[in-house]
Amino acid sequence: MQEQALAHPTLLFDMLWVLDPTAWLGLLTLTAIQIVLGIDNLLFIAILSARLPARQGKTARYIGLGGALIIRIILMIFAAYVMAMSEPLFTVLNFEVSVRDLMMFLGGAFLIYKATEELHSKLEDQSGDESVSVTKSAGHSFVIVATQIMILDVLFSGDSIITAVGMTNHVYIMIIAVTIAMGLLMWASGFIAVFVSKHPTVVILCLGFLLLIGFSLIMESFHIEVPKGYLYSAIGFSLLIEIFNQASRKTVLNLKHSNNMQARQVAAHLVLRLLGSKDDDVHSIQEAIVSRPSAYVFNKQEKEMVSRVLEMSSLPVKAVMTARTDLQTIKVDGSKEYILNKALSCTKSLLIAYRSGHKDQPLGFVSRADVLGLFVEDKVDATHMEKIVQEPLYLPQTINILSALDQFRQSKKYFGFVFDEFGGFEGIVTVHDVVEEITGEMPEKSETPEIVRFGKDGKSFRVDGDAILPDVARITGLDLPPSEHYQTIAGYVLDRLQRVPKQGETLDVGDWKIEVFSADATAINVLKLYRIK
Repeated sequence: MQEQALAHPTLLFDMLWVLDPTAWLGLLTLTAIQIVLGIDNLLFIAILSARLPARQGKTARYIGLGGALIIRIILMIFAAYVMAMSEPLFTVLNFEVSVRDLMMFLGGAFLIYKATEELHSKLEDQSGDESVSVTKSAGHSFVIVATQIMILDVLFSGDSIITAVGMTNHVYIMIIAVTIAMGLLMWASGFIAVFVSKHPTVVILCLGFLLLIGFSLIMESFHIEVPKGYLYSAIGFSLLIEIFNQASRKTVLNLKHSNNMQARQVAAHLVLRLLGSKDDDVHSIQEAIVSRPSAYVFNKQEKEMVSRVLEMSSLPVKAVMTARTDLQTIKVDGSKEYILNKALSCTKSLLIAYRSGHKDQPLGFVSRADVLGLFVEDKVDATHMEKIVQEPLYLPQTINILSALDQFRQSKKYFGFVFDEFGGFEGIVTVHDVVEEITGEMPEKSETPEIVRFGKDGKSFRVDGDAILPDVARITGLDLPPSEHYQTIAGYVLDRLQRVPKQGETLDVGDWKIEVFSADATAINVLKLYRIK
């Protein structure tokens, strides 16, 4: 009987592959897949290395992964050698089955199972109950931890070994790809993990590659050859599409960032849906918050506060500032009689301090109590007055309320000066003003509310000219169009008329009539709103 021998393996150890473009594409693809397949191992390896001090843990990680790399290369060459054995072991229905066929079929089935399981986990958002069992008796020994890392990586490397063998029979390509992947995982493990977490489609794409490779292995186990060039072309085309996908996604995100008001509006509508609003019957944030029935989860006060918060990023700080014309000031180099009269007659606890002839360039602010304290100590002069001047926070008038609040928090200050683009002093804003924009108006003893309802029908309102438009819309329901040219209802009337109106003049706005109740030569002080329908 003629003795049958196993055929010699057809592993390639030559360097002719460097002249083959498809081999280089296979090398790059295999390296990328090896990196993705090794990401999961990093979590378990980090758990093991954390049992040692930082420096020892890093060394143990390098030693363990280095040893695992050597073992992985040996197993990979052995697996390729076994899969190259094409001499039939037995025959089934005239179909000859060899060791290579069995390894191809089992390896392909394993890859398809592994990829399908991972895809299902990713798409269904199911986190496995994977855990690493490390016995407490192992202690914190450096050698034991390094050995555990080595064994753990080898145990978890089955998919990467089969993938490498299934993609190429060039031994050098396998070794180079696995070595590069392992080196990158060791050097840039943190960056790679963050990149994969931020780009989950890359993981899905690589798992799709595993399905392709597993299917090709099964086909080859049935003696149906799948040219590697087709496989590499499909993978390369998919990578190209993914690059375009990531680039277009980044462009869309940049466009959203450059026009963040649209994105914020989308977020606002999502929040308003939680408040009971519907897309087809809500035309503004204010209308949605004010008009929803109280049967929903959020009460009226909560809805009003949510509405105010959603508007904060679109309001510049000048919308809530106190204009310079309404401030109480004091000259630090004035006479004793002047300073005493100012301190006694002022109705505020803080005064804006400036030098004579430089009212547009205030030094800061002083406390009325500190000024009166100088009289008690008989130290009323320019030098001592400047010593009690407190430095404010300087803010541009275009900054929004949220950014202003953040600067207040960082500077640990509560009082700010607002300046225009030319450095001109415009007014002041305090933390109290910003908080009022969230919680609503909190009038002091000397203040009257900005918006007051009057009349038997409850549809008429007395509104201060400096009431900002979001507050007017929220309380009265009169939704005036916003503009960068004005922030208050007086500013809206001035913009419409293009002049300062006289007392008694009216302006029709939809179902509303606006009457100028009080005005002087330069400003509108009080208006009255009447709903005529």
